[in-house]
Amino acid sequence: MMFERIIYRIACLSALCLSTELALAHHSVAANFDRSAPSEITGIVTAFHLRNPHSKLEVDVIEDDGTVAYWLVEWGTINDLIRRGVNVERIQVGDELTITLAPSRRLEHVGLFQSAILPDGSVIGDCGFDAFREALVSSTKFVCEQATGPQ
Repeated sequence: MMFERIIYRIACLSALCLSTELALAHHSVAANFDRSAPSEITGIVTAFHLRNPHSKLEVDVIEDDGTVAYWLVEWGTINDLIRRGVNVERIQVGDELTITLAPSRRLEHVGLFQSAILPDGSVIGDCGFDAFREALVSSTKFVCEQATGPQ
């Protein structure tokens, strides 16, 4: 009976550790996206989903051979974007954008949003949580320097 309890506890602890590791891996930007190799795509926004846990842009990109590639560009939660002062209303379905993104380490045509050039030539950017947190800690106004136009 005692041996069965020990085995049961070890199994539960192992399952808990494994599920925690998987959950952290899912939400790890560094594990999922290569920020050291930003790339750029230009395409038409076909859908823009502002929601939690991730906002997403769906973009049709015309490849060099003339085919259309469907891209999924992940972004922060709607709450985080609003807190960081990102004016997401500047992006509309049907807009042609040039998006700078961190490409996925695992999936083709998937990336993490960094900035975008809008149809009017202005730039919308998201400096991310680290810069926002630093401004909070230092009690300074948060300004994302990679953005131009009304934020």
